[in-house]
Amino acid sequence: MIISNFINENNNPIKIKIKNKKDTATNYKTKEKFTYTGVSILIQGPNSESENIVTKQEAEELYKCLKQFLNK
Repeated sequence: MIISNFINENNNPIKIKIKNKKDTATNYKTKEKFTYTGVSILIQGPNSESENIVTKQEAEELYKCLKQFLNK
């Protein structure tokens, strides 16, 4: 698990927590249900909270996209 606590550019306290999380999904072609270990990305602020559970491949692509976007 990775946790980061910081004050953002709007002077709000923010917490980001990333961890493995078991989840279930359905194959859209076969309709077969299965379980997998995904990546939970939780972002908490003083007035909001957001959690996304993505596959490891999706997390890797998100990481690459964010690196490219933020390096411009």
